[in-house]
Amino acid sequence: MSRKKISAAAAVLTTVFFLWLAARNVEISALGRVLSEARWRWLPCMILVCLLDLLIRAVRWRLLLSQAGRAPLGELFRLSAIGLAVNNVLFARLGEVVRAVLAARQLGLSMATTVASVVVERALDVCALLTLFAAAGMLLPELVPFAWRRAGLLVLAGVVAALAFLILAERTLEAGGLVERRLRRWRKLHEMIVHLALGAAVLRRVRTLASVIALSLALWAVDAAMYWFSARALGLEGLLDYTRSILVLSWAGAGAALPAVPGAIGTFEAMVKDILVRLGAVPGEAFAYALFTHMLMYIVVTGIGLACLYRVGLSLAGIKASLEQRKP
Repeated sequence: MSRKKISAAAAVLTTVFFLWLAARNVEISALGRVLSEARWRWLPCMILVCLLDLLIRAVRWRLLLSQAGRAPLGELFRLSAIGLAVNNVLFARLGEVVRAVLAARQLGLSMATTVASVVVERALDVCALLTLFAAAGMLLPELVPFAWRRAGLLVLAGVVAALAFLILAERTLEAGGLVERRLRRWRKLHEMIVHLALGAAVLRRVRTLASVIALSLALWAVDAAMYWFSARALGLEGLLDYTRSILVLSWAGAGAALPAVPGAIGTFEAMVKDILVRLGAVPGEAFAYALFTHMLMYIVVTGIGLACLYRVGLSLAGIKASLEQRKP
């Protein structure tokens, strides 16, 4: 069996296991009651959050690419939507690769530039989400054990240190530089770090760095509003204020990082149900909330992304061919 098939099989098994965890101890009647009483007047607010998320991603991405050229905001909005949609429907989290390939093609940039910008984006996302998690944890210490907060801060410190190295590493990566001398035996690793450092070089500008940090924090703060609106749509507003919504977002982010089928199906539901139960919800309410929130985000984001994909003249069937053309 090929490595790809083994990875897919492992992802399916992970999803089945976490779906079992999520559905365990859930009464179908309670699940149905919560979903049937959904207040759909909150739906426009939730769709607006999805659109605002994509807009912030596009503005931040344009800043990260500003050293290579001025990219149209509308194009970056579409490419961001495509990347999220492809992540939701294809294995191996190909969405980031796809949008980097399409950005290089559509904007006339090098693949090294677009890939580096995507990697820096992901590092910024980790930093922003962990920062919000730490802040929420300090406000709600009874829900977040000190060991978890400390672990989050350690990971945050590690990612910040890696970003700082990339931002400041230009001279050490040049021929004869401190890092170059140590990486000389590993040419591909050295080349990869050089490309990433070039992608992070734009952050040497203090104004750009401040703007990118603010946008990254704003992105996840906006996404937390999705969980806040969802609680109101299901009549759980007494359980979930905005600070607690940040904690739920953090748990959901951890679930999305686990290997599973596209869209983090199963892992998302299990993690969100777990934190909702910790917050005082009964299992049926917690599972209903996880399903409702996940499916709404999945449908809206995937729908927007696939529409944008077809607009640039591609289909899901053509994605692999597009990637193959870029292989060395």
